[in-house]
Amino acid sequence: MTPPDASNRPAAAPLDREALTRVRGRDPEAMERFFDLYYDRLFGHIMRLVGNQHLAEDLTHDVFLRLNRVLDRLDPERDPTAWVFTVATNVVRDHWRSRGHKDQARGTELTGAHLEVLADEADDAEEQLVRRQEQRQVRQALAALPDDDREVILLRDFEDLDSGTVGEILGLKADAVRQRHKRAVGRLGDAFRQQQDQDGAAP
Repeated sequence: MTPPDASNRPAAAPLDREALTRVRGRDPEAMERFFDLYYDRLFGHIMRLVGNQHLAEDLTHDVFLRLNRVLDRLDPERDPTAWVFTVATNVVRDHWRSRGHKDQARGTELTGAHLEVLADEADDAEEQLVRRQEQRQVRQALAALPDDDREVILLRDFEDLDSGTVGEILGLKADAVRQRHKRAVGRLGDAFRQQQDQDGAAP
């Protein structure tokens, strides 16, 4: 299945308590709204983590299968975002622990269509070229990070989740999230500068 293009779809409205109660009861209409609300966001997040579109599609499908199995745990009184991303995180970590993942070469470049780090528009053609090169370097630097580092950066900086919510997802205290994020950003900066040096040294 080809994932829908989030840029061409209107944002799904958040679900209120009544709708979440219906989701927990597996009401088809409410479940469809729940799917619409989270599918694009989860696919984009997983795509950035694994760097492969087909794999991201499969893992996103697995996330929704797992969510369907545990819908009775959904708390209608709370925003389900942390719960949904916790399930997604566990699915991706299961993949990372799998033999197939361990046998793959690490450092796959992430697809630019799903990872726009430097989003400022540039009118000048030369500036646009420089911007695209910087985007590629950031993507490569992020892909080269350890899984845990990439995970916390994506949750904090791309999903824009606060440290408390990220802590719920990763099973960490908020202070530990902040410390891990600070270290991860530092490593990302080092990897980015290394990528720039490699590009500069290339003939």
